[in-house]
Amino acid sequence: MQRNTFSSHLSRRDLLKVMGLTTGAMLVTACAPAVAPGGGSAPAAEAGGPVKMELWTFVNTHARWYQSMAEDYKKEINPDFELNVTEIAYGDMHDKLQIALQTGGVGAPDISDIEQGRFGGFLRGADPGLIDMKDRLTEGGYLEKLVAAREALYSYQGKIYGIEHALTPVVLYYRGDIWEGAGVNLEEIETWDDYIAAAKQVVTDDIKALAFPAHDVLLRQRGADYFDAEGNVTLDAALSVETMDWILALRDTHGIAAQAPATGDEWWAAVNDGKFISQVGADWYGGFFKDNAPDLTGKWKAIPLPAWEAGGIRTSCHGGTGSCIVQTSPNVEEAWKFLEYSMLSVEGNVRRFEMTTLFPPFIPAMENERLHAADEYFSGQDMGALFAQVGPDVPAQYQSPYRAELNAQLNPRQQEMLDGAVKPADVYTEVSEAIRVVIAEEKA
Repeated sequence: MQRNTFSSHLSRRDLLKVMGLTTGAMLVTACAPAVAPGGGSAPAAEAGGPVKMELWTFVNTHARWYQSMAEDYKKEINPDFELNVTEIAYGDMHDKLQIALQTGGVGAPDISDIEQGRFGGFLRGADPGLIDMKDRLTEGGYLEKLVAAREALYSYQGKIYGIEHALTPVVLYYRGDIWEGAGVNLEEIETWDDYIAAAKQVVTDDIKALAFPAHDVLLRQRGADYFDAEGNVTLDAALSVETMDWILALRDTHGIAAQAPATGDEWWAAVNDGKFISQVGADWYGGFFKDNAPDLTGKWKAIPLPAWEAGGIRTSCHGGTGSCIVQTSPNVEEAWKFLEYSMLSVEGNVRRFEMTTLFPPFIPAMENERLHAADEYFSGQDMGALFAQVGPDVPAQYQSPYRAELNAQLNPRQQEMLDGAVKPADVYTEVSEAIRVVIAEEKA
């Protein structure tokens, strides 16, 4: 995420060094032969026959990209290949998939996206029901080409169950026409204090600088998270509480922020109406702007995230999604070949950026010239250069089998904190202690 001392076009060796890379709709499958726990290959589909596969995702931009890659895979690799891409709402998709895997794969797809925040929930059992890709990634020479910090989100006990779609560097998107029209040049700011001072020159009763940034995103920018590297709960740490108090102060003390509208439609209506004029967001959020606010083409820009102190980290990470192969699929080998073609190729990663603004976690694609084309939507800016600039500072994001459980308990309490009905310190303590009890009971 950020430091100006990093070139927009780092060498592969520099990227390896600074990113800590490793070196080294539904198809009913109840009759498919079971796969031994631990990720062994499922029986392949009948040789020479048509291959019909099902893929689930919860993101429309992912769905469009997958379909595009599948069409080319059919033309170039296997003319008998057919991929049905099904888009399902986030919560419903993960719930359906988890139930299907827990019941032996009944109704499960061949391939599925799993968002990193829900991935931990698939690990709380003897077997997640997903193919371990570690040997395939190693034998293909792919591990050294993937950002290790991102792959860690889908790794557990020495196994790798997913391939990450994006580096997810976080930047600050902003309405250049409005800020600059008010005489404020956000490219000159460096810290959050600078940003707050600048925002006070622009906001009105009806126009806010931004919606509340996500707490975990800003916490990771400060070098912490909800769990630490050893899996201990750290949600209730002093830095975490301080960060949430700071977020609330953007509204209560500085008057520059507000809670985002309750629904997606309401949020994008507010964005289109110019009610929120900047947004903390990852690379993928750029695609959301293009889909949901197309009339604002040429009005948005982006800069590195403001730092907490001069010279500090100017990025974070937010989200991430792994592409996973289901154990009970009768098409495991074909599924792997398709992921090689799409997820583990320069063309696939570059095309995904062009279609979704997801900056690749696949090192060989990072310097491709197509990543650096002027982006009409973002005022002709080289968005690839921005993501490459901040990318080496993307912080660690620690996975845990209990992350989904923590989020499930924390999310219903968020509104209470935003309303001032409860103190963040109290909520974080209650949720943290509850998760520690769950962990202790399962380990007993």
